[in-house]
Formats: sequence, structure tokens, C-alpha cells
Amino acid sequence: MKSLTDKQGERQRNEGGSIEAIVKKRICCGCGACTVICPTSCIELVYGERYNYPRVDTEQCIGCGECLEVCPSAFLLRGTNPGFSDEPAKASYDCCLIHSKGDEIRLDSSSGGFVTGMILHLMDKGLADGGIVARSLGEQALVAQSFIATGRQSVLSARGSMYAPVSSCAALTEALERPGRYVFVGTPCMVEALTKLQDLLPDLRQRIVLSIGLVCSGMASRLSTKAYIEEAGVNPADVRRICYRGDGWPGRFRVFGDKDVLLMDRPYLDGALIRVVSRDHYLRCRNCLDHFGKFSDIAVSDPWTEEMLKTEHKGRSAIMVRTERGREAVGSAVAGGDMIADSITVEDMLGYNKHLVIDSEHARHGWMAAYQLLFFGRLRYFGSALGSLLRGQRIGLRTTLKARLSRRYYY
Repeated sequence: MKSLTDKQGERQRNEGGSIEAIVKKRICCGCGACTVICPTSCIELVYGERYNYPRVDTEQCIGCGECLEVCPSAFLLRGTNPGFSDEPAKASYDCCLIHSKGDEIRLDSSSGGFVTGMILHLMDKGLADGGIVARSLGEQALVAQSFIATGRQSVLSARGSMYAPVSSCAALTEALERPGRYVFVGTPCMVEALTKLQDLLPDLRQRIVLSIGLVCSGMASRLSTKAYIEEAGVNPADVRRICYRGDGWPGRFRVFGDKDVLLMDRPYLDGALIRVVSRDHYLRCRNCLDHFGKFSDIAVSDPWTEEMLKTEHKGRSAIMVRTERGREAVGSAVAGGDMIADSITVEDMLGYNKHLVIDSEHARHGWMAAYQLLFFGRLRYFGSALGSLLRGQRIGLRTTLKARLSRRYYY
């Protein structure tokens, strides 16, 4: 535990009294961790038309700064150094291609059914009571909700990726109030927020028995999904369930209405990848150096290669096991016959998503410099931002400028 002096010093370095500083500077990732740690419960999560973000009741806020301590974006208030480096292929981790043995899970998941299968395996073995997952279901299906799944059917209802804002940490408040052991599933920034929460809330260490980080290129806005559905002639008000992936690999984007009537069905690679997944990301995603889940027990991704696209139709997950806890979980699932795995190298794992491997030459550093320059006026970043622009790496600069000028960024 940190001393009071250490906490106060960290708060001062964060250059802000509450999470409002993060929201105003457009670097919130919507994780929801601040709502969990707030001692006065004065922070609520708002599900904006575009992104999720926290709103503070300033009359109830006591300025303790704990919300900033658990925020995975707080480092950007100080500069571009997050306090850790994105890992090159130097580290030695166990990696493998893995999939659930049964087609029920494998075929209707994003890639191989590893996440769903792992949660169900641990539940069956009495090693976990459920999972903290997300789904797009119900009258507000466009708003993906994080929840605690404790039964087989509720776990299955969350299988498949969510290419829309998800506040994975929001469910941790219930996890603290509800005795049990859970598998936490989220993007790298969500897992980092979980780790920070566990530093301040020791009980949360006992609640989470495994963390699975989803290798992530960025979280797209809710408007991207809405626009894609509307382009197909579907009224968003009629949507009751969204399956971003599933029905084999690489899968199909499907939308269902009342009584599970199919309203839209398109190949994932024929539209959804371009119009939903890779569009309109949080600005925080352009300022990220951890795409491979550094803080997770296990990182999982699709094995994107031309050969895999030609030969694989049911789906396999690529995983990087980072901790002993993760190694034990995978070993148990394989030994128990619930998973089938083949070893690969770290280089293979990183190669499946080459564009997410951040080194000193990656355009991301220039985009981060542009953010510091445009939002904080820190002139020492001018050279890096200009260099990125001259090299034709304009995406981050354009996104940053647009966010800086936007009056309604989260809507």
C-alpha cells in the first residue's frame, strides 16, 4: 500500500483534482475504474452517443484524487511516458494457437472460443464462479454492457468481440459486493485499470482469479456501428442483439431483432472491418503504447495471416501467457481436454498484428507528440509532431486536431 505522502505527491503530479481533467483533455478510455474507487460515489458513467465517459458531481467530490490514481490515461497529463515500455520480442513467454474442443463454443466466438471456453472450464473445475464480460443485448443493444456472468448461458451470451465502447471495470463494483472469484476480460487499458484498482483495493485481488487481455488496435465509437447498421436499411431501434463476429472464422457481422429475427448478415471482412472496427477510435487509442495486454495474465488475439485466412474456417485463438497463474489456467484446460493447443513463438504472436508492435520508429510516438503539443502547448514536442507529419503519418495528427476542435467529443 502507498503511504499518504506518496499518494498526495502522485495526485499533484497528475496536474488535476479529479477525473474531470481526463475528460476535458479527451483522453478518457471509458474503462469505468474511477466509478469503482470513488469514496463518495460522486462519479457516474455516461453512455454517450459516441463514447462512454465519467461525469463528476462536483458538489460531492472531495478532491481526493483516487480516481486519477487508477486511471490508465493519467500519464498523458504529465507527458508521453506511461511509466512502462511496449515490449519488443525480447521477452520469453509461452505462446500458442488454441481453440475450444467443442464446435458450439468455437464456431460462434470471434476466433477459436478461447475466452469463453476458459471461463467455462474454470467454472466447471470450481476454480472460478463466473466472468466479467460484455454483450450487446436488449432494447439498448447498441450500448454494450459489462456484467458478471455466472451461468453457462450468460457466459455464452457474451461470446464474440465487441467493437464498440465497453466499460469493463464498471462491473467491478458489483464484484466487490458479491463474494466470488471471477475471470476479468478486457482491452489492455481496462486490465491496466484493474491492476491499479487492485493496488488500492486488496479485496479485489481475491475476487479476480485471472485476467485476459484482448489484443487491441483501438476501440471504435458507437456511432460506427449505428451507421453501418443504418446503411443496411436496418432501424437501430429494432435491434435487440448484435454479433460482431461468429458463425465460423473470420466470421460474420449479424444483427437480430425481436424473437431473434435476423435483420442483417454480412461477412466480417466485407465491410465491418473497415466501417466499424477501424473507424472513429477514442483519441486515447491514438496515444497508447500497450496493445498486447502487458498487465494481463493472458493476452489473446486473432492469428491474422494470409495462410490462416485461406485454411482456417472454424477459428483459432493466438495467446501469449504472461504469468504463472495464466500458465496454470491454460495447462488445466488443455490437460482436461477442453482446449487443443499448438505452440508458437513470441515472434509468431507479434507477427499476427505487426502494426501494433510499437518501437521507437512507430508513427504512434509522433501522434502522441501531436497530442501534447495541441492539448497542452508543450513546445518540446513540436519537432516530433512535425517529423511525423513530414513522413506522411498524418492519421494521429488529424484525429488529435479534430478532437481538440470538437465541442461535443463524447456525443
